[in-house]
Amino acid sequence: MTLKQKQALLAYLGFYDGPLDGLWGEKSQRATIDFQRAYMAQEDVDGIFGAATEKRILEVIATGEKPKESVQIDTAPGWWKDIRYFTRAEFKCKCGGQFCDGYPAEMQEAVVKIADAAREHFGRPALVISGLRCKQWNAHEKGHENSQHMYGEAVDLCIEGVPAETLRQFVASQPGHRYSYCINSTNVHFDIPKIGR
Repeated sequence: MTLKQKQALLAYLGFYDGPLDGLWGEKSQRATIDFQRAYMAQEDVDGIFGAATEKRILEVIATGEKPKESVQIDTAPGWWKDIRYFTRAEFKCKCGGQFCDGYPAEMQEAVVKIADAAREHFGRPALVISGLRCKQWNAHEKGHENSQHMYGEAVDLCIEGVPAETLRQFVASQPGHRYSYCINSTNVHFDIPKIGR
């Protein structure tokens, strides 16, 4: 299924109101999240239009199924409404539910704002390589035993077509930045000062 077809299905159900252009941006992702919240289990709400979401949306269209009467209330802190390019789900722990529910802590606003500013500045799709980590997943990833990822104070990010050093220089110029380094040629780690620890 092409990206344009995915947009068309989301538009058919009233979740997407942007152009059917095959460019997967903020509107397409938010439409995906809204669909998932209305028709899928809470643990499946991740903003990714993968195989499970594709299967589910085709079922909904084929059967005319109505959305859930009550969609679980989003527990995200209020400042997320000001984040333009990312969703809370993009930063959840990648242990896949093995050790936690995806949110062993909350992301800190300052570090997410740096990621959002980078996405705005470069104008290209961005991918959160690592946001939150529970203690067990941090150990699996061979992170420092007191990694700031466990407290929502660090992000590993890449931006399509942007060399790591170029991205690193940008994030280093942002308010709230504490430390950053290139993980490889495309991925950058950055963090903010420790908060109350």
